[in-house]
Amino acid sequence: MKHKFSSVSNDTSAKRSHRGVGQAVAALVMALALTIGGAGTTILLASQPAGLTVAPVTVDWEESSSLKHNNTKKHTSEPAASSTAEEPAAAEDEAAEQEQPAASVSAPAASVTTAEPAASSAAAAPAAPSEPAAEPGPAAPETEPEEDDPMAGSAEEVDHENAAFPHFVQETEELAAEDPLRAPEETADDVSAEVAETPAASENGGDLSAAAITDTDGTILLTPEEIRAALDAGTLDESSVDTQCLDSENGFLKWLWEFLFGKKDDTPAPPAPVYSGWRVENGNTYYYSQTTNQRVTGIQSIDNKLYYFDANGVKRDATFGIDVSKYQASVDFEKVKEAGVQFVIIRLGYRGYGSGTLVQDPKFEEHFTNARNAGLRVGVYCFTQAVNEDEAREEAQACVYVLNGRQLDYPIYYDTEATGTGSGRADGLGVEDRTKCAVAFCEEVKALGYQPGVYASTTWFRKRLDLSQLTKYNIWNAHYNVASSPIACNMWQGSCTARIPGYGGQIDVNISYMG
Repeated sequence: MKHKFSSVSNDTSAKRSHRGVGQAVAALVMALALTIGGAGTTILLASQPAGLTVAPVTVDWEESSSLKHNNTKKHTSEPAASSTAEEPAAAEDEAAEQEQPAASVSAPAASVTTAEPAASSAAAAPAAPSEPAAEPGPAAPETEPEEDDPMAGSAEEVDHENAAFPHFVQETEELAAEDPLRAPEETADDVSAEVAETPAASENGGDLSAAAITDTDGTILLTPEEIRAALDAGTLDESSVDTQCLDSENGFLKWLWEFLFGKKDDTPAPPAPVYSGWRVENGNTYYYSQTTNQRVTGIQSIDNKLYYFDANGVKRDATFGIDVSKYQASVDFEKVKEAGVQFVIIRLGYRGYGSGTLVQDPKFEEHFTNARNAGLRVGVYCFTQAVNEDEAREEAQACVYVLNGRQLDYPIYYDTEATGTGSGRADGLGVEDRTKCAVAFCEEVKALGYQPGVYASTTWFRKRLDLSQLTKYNIWNAHYNVASSPIACNMWQGSCTARIPGYGGQIDVNISYMG
């Protein structure tokens, strides 16, 4: 009996020992389940039958997942994300069960038997303490942009770039035929008319039309009034006019006057001194023309240098610049700088005077780069043919598009002048519409972060634009053969025939009052 009792006792002890080990293993499993999967996973595990088979469930999950991919995009990203919270996963699976009646009922348990449990655990670990199980919903939509279009950001940038601004097209032979600068420039005609408005007569006195003198069969017929007008205009020399021509036909009154009061002393005055070249008088510096021996005025190129002389011929300091386009193809900006040029206004583009196409000047980039490399300050202009405010704004936007953020020292100028053909699309604009276009361009340039300005001749500013509406912008006025601009301006284009080192032909020269 004692031996039997001992045997039974040993069996009982062994059973207890095995049971204790089993309980320890079970406790460890429960602890691991609680730690890794959370309470929801533990409950699901506890509720499963003892004969749960893992492999078929995994196959069922993969099959249902592939079916879901055709109906919804919520699970096409990373399957492991479903283990972040069990309750929404169960709800989604219930919805899937309604959509797929043939799917296995045990599919909800698939979340713990995925092919990458480590990834699921890693995703679930931080989510459990920080996110309530009832509110994980927004996490799924966050993956949709990657699944719908991984390049969504780039596509938006491309769309924005394409739709941002109108832009200039590259010049073709056909478009070049519509270049407004190719036609005779109206500015030169304006200047001729404007010079006639000034009181100064030409030095050679060849133009008698200003004195209203008629020419019949090669013989010039002058009345006393016409002779006096010619003398006043400087087109006739006083020594070449017989004094009797200024009296009545028989000269009786002049004879009577001289008889009573005596004849005027005709002793010639001593000749005035003749100078040429540089001369300093009373502290002022002058330059006397080599041909006329008169003081020069305005913008002059002397000994390969640029100078400015006021209306009295006094040399003054000035900030000189040139303006260029494709028609000044070869410019040595280093030599131009040595001649006294400090800035360049470059044509960026134009609108064709026929089709209205926006065309970039083919020499713009080369001129811009070379001028910058020479250390010159830079501004740009656009030759407009806009016929309404929208087109004027397009031109401004196209200029800014080409500049692409590059800094300018001088404004973006709105160049408004006629094409000279009489058929330009903007030639017939009235004062009001042309002014509105100029204002629209300038306001758009200002809104886009650049300084705006308007270029025109004196005649256009006086007769074809409302200058009073433009004075808040930078005014660039063209008027040649005078000592200064007749209207207030920020920049004056005082010559179109200057010759300086660095360019083989005649070139426009400007003076900036902006420094």
